[in-house]
Amino acid sequence: QLSDAANTNPMFRLWLTSYPSDIFPVSILENGVKITNEPPKAFKSALLRLYESDPVNDHKFFTESTKPERWRKMMYGLCFFHCLIRMRR
Repeated sequence: QLSDAANTNPMFRLWLTSYPSDIFPVSILENGVKITNEPPKAFKSALLRLYESDPVNDHKFFTESTKPERWRKMMYGLCFFHCLIRMRR
C-alpha cells in the first residue's frame, strides 16, 4: 500500500543496504545518498606519514602534556580527521 507523501513525517529517514537487483527499483538507489564504510586508498600510509612529520614525531611534543592519555587520543583524532578530509577532496 502506497502512502501519500504529504502525510509522511518530515523527520522520516530510511537506511537501506542493497546490491543491484532486477526486482529492486534502481531509481531508489540512484536518488539516495550514498555512504561508504570503506577507508580511502592509502589512508593508513597517509596517517603514518603524518605521524612521522614534525612536530608530531617529536617525543617532547607528546610527553610534555599534563594529560598524556587525552592528548594522544586528541592527536589521533585530529590526524585521522586531517587525513580523511585530504583523501576525500
